[in-house]
Amino acid sequence: MIRSPINVGFGTDIGKRRKNNQDSFFAENGVYVVCDGMGGGVAGERASRLTVDRFAALSVKPFRTAYDTSLTLNDAQQAVLKLGTELKGVSGTTVTGVIMPSSPFRIDDSNHEVTFRHMPSDRWYVINVGDSRTYHMKIRLDGVPTAESLSQITKDHSERQKAIDSGVVPPQIANAAIPRNIITQCIGSPDGIAPDFFAVNASGRFIICSDGLYSEVEDARIGAIAQANPDPQQAADALMAAALDAGGHDNVTVIVLDAGPDATGCWEASKLAKGEELEAISDTTLDGRRT
Repeated sequence: MIRSPINVGFGTDIGKRRKNNQDSFFAENGVYVVCDGMGGGVAGERASRLTVDRFAALSVKPFRTAYDTSLTLNDAQQAVLKLGTELKGVSGTTVTGVIMPSSPFRIDDSNHEVTFRHMPSDRWYVINVGDSRTYHMKIRLDGVPTAESLSQITKDHSERQKAIDSGVVPPQIANAAIPRNIITQCIGSPDGIAPDFFAVNASGRFIICSDGLYSEVEDARIGAIAQANPDPQQAADALMAAALDAGGHDNVTVIVLDAGPDATGCWEASKLAKGEELEAISDTTLDGRRT
């Protein structure tokens, strides 16, 4: 069984207020990640680039597991820690995105057109450290994503989100009182990292972005723009343009990854326990942890 074609669009922009672009991304061969270097740290652009380079190396593997991805994250952590030490400060970056257990393979049809299809893995990994985000949208059978289905898979590693999760501070108060960009985790943190891993159904549209998108464009607007642009490259371009039109206060990076509709109309994402692999979990286990 061969699953649906993989289509991807992406882009990055320095924005209207920054002197350099500290975002980096990688979008090839089953590995799709966005990294946002810390503006308040040292050499954020180098930190994000070091991390992306590690994921580029992961993409060369024909198969990759949660363990492989954890090793990649730990390798990036050590590299960015070393960078901070060399520069006598703290260097850091976020990272989030989709990791496929196997690489899509190339198909050349009779018209010499190239497409990439993925093997019949029912689930992929979504990873997160920091406050960049990975979203999901369902795709209808006619190929159009639905705005109302937009959901945030990842949860920000931030002081604001921590306060909301405590249940003591109402979201509206937390949003008003706590700056959005105070993060509690990043690659390169001297306190170490505890990455989040999710198992997600391998269908629909994934939007992977730095905070330069969602800090400028509300989720409802992100969904509406994505629905209005079924082509993933056009969607990525339109989302970046919306962030710039809204002020462009930060660098903005977007990857839009389309994996086709799910014939069942059902889509799930579940957080994995530390060290848990996709092939070692059952549908029953996932149903108990559905997000």
